[in-house]
Amino acid sequence: MKSLVDWLYRLAAVTPEVVPEIGFFRVSVSGIEPLDVENWLLSIDPQGLLSNSLQATGPESWSVMRLPDLPRKEVNLHDRHRLGADLACVLSLALDRRVVIPNDFAMHIPQLENVVFQPVSQVVDLGILGPLPPDAKQRINAYISSVAGLAKEDQEVIGAASSAYHGAILLFDREPRAAYTLLVAGVEALSRKYGSPPTGWANWEESANWDKLFDTQGLTTGQAEAFRDRLMHDRQLRLAATFQNYASTRLGENFWSKPLDQWVYGIDANTGAWLSPTKVKECRVSDFLSLDRTTLKKSLAKSYNLRSTVVHEAQWVELMTLAQPPVKAPQSSRILPFPILRALLAELIWIEISAHALPTALPDFLLLRAPKTPGGGSP
Repeated sequence: MKSLVDWLYRLAAVTPEVVPEIGFFRVSVSGIEPLDVENWLLSIDPQGLLSNSLQATGPESWSVMRLPDLPRKEVNLHDRHRLGADLACVLSLALDRRVVIPNDFAMHIPQLENVVFQPVSQVVDLGILGPLPPDAKQRINAYISSVAGLAKEDQEVIGAASSAYHGAILLFDREPRAAYTLLVAGVEALSRKYGSPPTGWANWEESANWDKLFDTQGLTTGQAEAFRDRLMHDRQLRLAATFQNYASTRLGENFWSKPLDQWVYGIDANTGAWLSPTKVKECRVSDFLSLDRTTLKKSLAKSYNLRSTVVHEAQWVELMTLAQPPVKAPQSSRILPFPILRALLAELIWIEISAHALPTALPDFLLLRAPKTPGGGSP
């Protein structure tokens, strides 16, 4: 709630000589009646029903929220995202309904007397919304044919990881924190089944730090060994180490050549309609992540820890923390960006499908597309 309270404090500092600027947010609610609030601290102007969408579970309506703020107050991507999220939280709690405030920028066009909203949440992953690949049928056939040959136990584990991957895709532009935790959960599900827990003290990356602590505290050899044995049997530490070891060693070197192209969609200022996608960068995993498995392992540890803080503390995470970094930016020991972690999980899923699926023929069916009727539909 910090951003919301900061905004209220800024308003309290406004004097009669200061003319506040007006900020714009979109607000959607479930139902056929849009949210309507007037003559108050902020204004929520009803706009009407949203067009039906496959993502909708019922009718949705939308409004434009206008709120005052200090003039020339710098609003960056993070600040606007956090304030919008805080407002949506309060509205949802107050109304006991689902209230969505998309993360976008409002562009006021005086010549057209119009406000156009440009979504920006896709900055977390600029590849996932790109155009479909031309060989869609072949790709789908390869997956379904392989999945058909999995044993029941493999179906359950790989299915759980695949479901986590899909959940992350559904959420990445709405709740990226939750989406990121699902990617980590998907990798962890695979690691528990197909990875091997570390058995030797020296194989644990934190062993040297603990050895130094034992020496500093003057522990005897027997006391130090007792601590080492207890630490190596700590379930959470073993899960984290298994997660890191599995993901950093199971990948083939061809993973680093996987494409990570970046696409953006513009908005027509006159109509508000989407424009055709533009490829802003043609990239590969190696442009963002060096082929250094030690560095990868450290980044995986950071990603695992971030998941834990989100799950256990509901920690806020800035969009750009998860987003793809500039090309050739050193990875060091940062978390894996969302696009790379997504690609990593997808690669591990395919590796395990390929390793455990037996050759299986698909059912002998061939559905033909019916000819279109004069009205444009199919009979």
